[in-house]
Amino acid sequence: MDRDVQRLLAHADQTRATMRDMLAAMPTTEKAALIRTCAAGDLAALDERTALLVGLLAVVAIFDLSESRGEVGP
Repeated sequence: MDRDVQRLLAHADQTRATMRDMLAAMPTTEKAALIRTCAAGDLAALDERTALLVGLLAVVAIFDLSESRGEVGP
């Protein structure tokens, strides 16, 4: 696996707990708005920090799916 990809995956793994805490603390109305924005593909409407978190969540989701299929390893 490419070294840069390995570093990114390690970073994503380290921040899972932080993302879970952030999402748990987010009011339901804000979560709903975030889901609508992402589902509509309007990522330009997000502030930079939120866009980075959404991107990191996507990386984690892609990695988890690939790992569960046996396509990549830790």
